[in-house]
Amino acid sequence: MLVQHARKRAYIAGLLGGAAAAAFGTTAFAQTASTDVDEVVVTARRVEENIQNVPVAVTALGESAIKERGIVTTTDVMFAAPSIQMTTQFGRLSGGFSIRGLAGGTQVYYAEVPGGPTESAAPLYDVGSVQVLNGPQGTLFGRANTAGAVLVTPNRPRFNEFSGSFEVNQGNLGLSRITGVINVPIVDDQLAVRLAVHRDHLDGYTKVLGSSQRLNENNSQEFRFSVDWRPGNGRFRNYAVLDYYDVDQAAGATSLTAINTSLALYNLPANIDAPNGLATGTAVFGAACNAAVTAGLAPNLNTCIDQRLRTAATFRPAMEAEFARLQAGGKDAARYVPGDPNLDLHETLRKWTFVNQSEYDFGEVGFTTLTLRNIFGFQAAKGATGWDVDGLGGLIQSSVSVSQTSSYAFSVSAQQQGNRAVFEAGPYQKVYTNETQLRGVIGDDLVSWSMGGFYQRTPAIRNLEGIRNLSRVYSGVTLATLGYNPSFPFPDGGMTTQRALYGQATVDIGFLAPFIQGLHATGGLRKSWDKSEIFSRSVSTNLQTGAYVPGARNRSFTKSDGWNSTLTLDAQVNDDLLLYVATRKGYRPGGINLVLDAAGLPNYTPNYAPETVRDYELGSKFDFRSGGLRGRLNAALYRTEYSDIQRTFNASVNGVTTTYIVNASAAVIKGAELQGQIVFGNWDLSANYSYADAAFTDWQGADPLALIRPGNARCQPPLTAAICLIDLSDNPFPNISKHQGSFTVKYNVPVDPDLGDISIQGTLYAQSRRYFTDAAARNIEQYGEQVRDALSQGAFERINVRADWKNIRGSRVSGAVFINNLTDANYALTSIPQLHSLGTAVRIYGEPRTYGVMLRYAFGQ
Repeated sequence: MLVQHARKRAYIAGLLGGAAAAAFGTTAFAQTASTDVDEVVVTARRVEENIQNVPVAVTALGESAIKERGIVTTTDVMFAAPSIQMTTQFGRLSGGFSIRGLAGGTQVYYAEVPGGPTESAAPLYDVGSVQVLNGPQGTLFGRANTAGAVLVTPNRPRFNEFSGSFEVNQGNLGLSRITGVINVPIVDDQLAVRLAVHRDHLDGYTKVLGSSQRLNENNSQEFRFSVDWRPGNGRFRNYAVLDYYDVDQAAGATSLTAINTSLALYNLPANIDAPNGLATGTAVFGAACNAAVTAGLAPNLNTCIDQRLRTAATFRPAMEAEFARLQAGGKDAARYVPGDPNLDLHETLRKWTFVNQSEYDFGEVGFTTLTLRNIFGFQAAKGATGWDVDGLGGLIQSSVSVSQTSSYAFSVSAQQQGNRAVFEAGPYQKVYTNETQLRGVIGDDLVSWSMGGFYQRTPAIRNLEGIRNLSRVYSGVTLATLGYNPSFPFPDGGMTTQRALYGQATVDIGFLAPFIQGLHATGGLRKSWDKSEIFSRSVSTNLQTGAYVPGARNRSFTKSDGWNSTLTLDAQVNDDLLLYVATRKGYRPGGINLVLDAAGLPNYTPNYAPETVRDYELGSKFDFRSGGLRGRLNAALYRTEYSDIQRTFNASVNGVTTTYIVNASAAVIKGAELQGQIVFGNWDLSANYSYADAAFTDWQGADPLALIRPGNARCQPPLTAAICLIDLSDNPFPNISKHQGSFTVKYNVPVDPDLGDISIQGTLYAQSRRYFTDAAARNIEQYGEQVRDALSQGAFERINVRADWKNIRGSRVSGAVFINNLTDANYALTSIPQLHSLGTAVRIYGEPRTYGVMLRYAFGQ
């Protein structure tokens, strides 16, 4: 098995290396060119620039590339850019990007506002571009950008153009994506509006055993209305966007990948009549049953204990049977899961996003030009997910939850009636942001400068009717109600804020090297101040109704501050070659862990500290030509030093499951990235490849499995009577693959122009193994090599193919046929390992093969 894994890794490295060599070779394709490498405009420094002049590792995907490469949701971006992965934890309504292995340090910007409809399943419709900026971007992009930034730019209204389109995609699994867009000019050169509406549906691709129910469904509706106003002389411009995102769909499905049946609860007597049955049952369930009898939920103590022993006796056989079914059935078996009769497996989200960008160009003001911009953002979201976390139909764990670590927050109001969970979306969680920028140019591009301030305000919701997370563990046998346990307190208000000031300037220092075209130095600083004051109320249970009742009020408080910085030197050696070296520092604020009954949680602290990142990057951007061939090759080498890493832990103590954030010491990540394109004749080849060598350099922490205790020889100082620290630095670094990349081949079919434009395209994506948990080595040490695949996604490939016919026979109609995931690869988006606490590890899988047709009618373009 290990030899097979090694061969697979070598195959992936060779596959990606060969693809890169094919795309970057300059002699094998020296034929007559009929097209050229496009100029790509990016906003990596908050202004529009040619990508080849920007000393930042950037991937830019335009509207055509998004469509042609099958990038349907934000998750699909990982298949088109180097060093980026999508991480998700609580279904598809949570999640975020990991860039260069740094999960949680990537901020998604939507129309230049942090946040927006950018969940892992959010559709990308009527989007002008998606840009991925690798490495810390905190000077100009601010909050929490220790890993990088993803910029999603919706199409703006176009002046003087009455235009629109209607597009329909239909395919297997009930695939139905419908997009309508209309652009209306109101006043020539001054005012235009744009409306885009979208519906996205895909039947669930995971079936529930013994029923017609399907999970992993996509079902959402969206609309976006935008206004662009440039009155008078054009110095003032105001752009506003209102976006609505509504999700109502079956929840994500978890598939069992490993089991640990050695836990005590899986090895109890079968009933009170079994040897030691009554004595053992009394010791385990006596307290819960006494409370149940007192509350009238059970007729007597012995009956209650017997019922719970009989329920517990079903756990191990069910786990073993489901695990055996999946092991024997392979990929097909993984697309079926047991059903849950006790919980509505459903997820909902309603989200409003409003953005207003105002800009005034003062022209020349003294020795500089001056432009003032203000960017205001407002978001309001509410939603919830009811799902089985165990891959066993909720037998071991089901949950109503929302992620603590989403790129934004949304509310959920969960309660219990009897022993059943009910949930409402609760009040809207609101986030306000405002950024004011001043920027200008001194002389003939001698100095380009920008400065500004940023403010974010997040009022904590007050909701004493429901809480954020309920989990039913072990079918509730440890509780009097046989129901759910709250993991978090009732929210009772508060406020989280960030204030920041920043400045950055690029100076032409070409006089130091007049023999090259341009030598520039860029320096920037950002100072951020973060504060969070959260009020919450403890939880008690009304045993007669099962309802949770708010108790005493508690206050949690934390504040932190930190610096982001950037220093870059770039040289435009000639028209075709840019070289640069950069160092950047990123700061990500600390925060508060709000949980109930934290005693015994490994590595738990009430507050977690800020994390910091220092990186060093050496890069080049090169355009080349040879005869009729045109090409582009961009490369970057980097080293990232990562300290006080913020990681999310899942733990279960005394039947209560919860998530919280810990600081997991330090790591170093070294890597290389290549991006290239060559165009010749009717061919267009492009590729990207990333290599990463990531490792923890220092991590001493409590045993994540809570098995190594004081007195063990592995304990290291400092030591208390209750806990010891162990060396965990041998764990593989998660959320990053050593090898990752894609290779795209596009052929423009030579046909009579009167027939339209016909092209055929295929994209191969491949990656080596990726771990989903910080503590993989510790789990493998404890439970054996056989759990490695349960804690990671092994090497895999994914292929998309598409054929387009634009402007069919000179008409306004375009069509396409497509197949995404051609080989039907079954790959995991995440793993949730709870072998030490609940005895299970599960996966959430990505979409299977989908195929269909597209028809599009456009006018006025």
